[in-house]
Amino acid sequence: MTDNQRDFYRIQDRLLMAWRHADIEPTSESESALLSLNREIESELLELNDEYPEIAKALTLLNRKIDMLTATNHSSRDGSGNLGGFCDKAYVDVSLSGSGMGYFSLTNAEEGSAVEVILNLESIDVEIAVRMIIIESRVSADAENPGYWLRGRFLDEQDKQVDAIVAHVNQRQFEQLQRRTQASGGNQDAKD
Repeated sequence: MTDNQRDFYRIQDRLLMAWRHADIEPTSESESALLSLNREIESELLELNDEYPEIAKALTLLNRKIDMLTATNHSSRDGSGNLGGFCDKAYVDVSLSGSGMGYFSLTNAEEGSAVEVILNLESIDVEIAVRMIIIESRVSADAENPGYWLRGRFLDEQDKQVDAIVAHVNQRQFEQLQRRTQASGGNQDAKD
């Protein structure tokens, strides 16, 4: 499937997620090695999830714990407090496709900056971490809900993560089609 085809498949959804600022390019050899290892671990976890979802979930939690400890250690070393860590996980309205996503946030991310997002893809029972570049940041027009609408494009070399996102999008679209079919079928039964 080409990137242009992936752009066509888009959904509005509400997902459990968290995000943090990230560097576009790793700042050290160890950070580069960690990112590469994380991509490899996540790729293996996504494959493991197909046959052994319970084991994959436990290993995903363990991997997330290691990520949090690494971020906490990084934050305490550079004295920046929460900069390296993820925001608290929460259900957030998102616009999601295989090429990127948009989401509401109380914290801004500048256009051109990199972020890392943890997404719980409930429809396929998988949690992933994906990196993206922010391509748009808008202040919320809703005075009762101050914050920012952030829109980003996924970085390259995350094929397994993007495949999981596309599977989630397809599953959600299938569920919407099923609901519409059932609703129209219910209306048809009432006419008969």
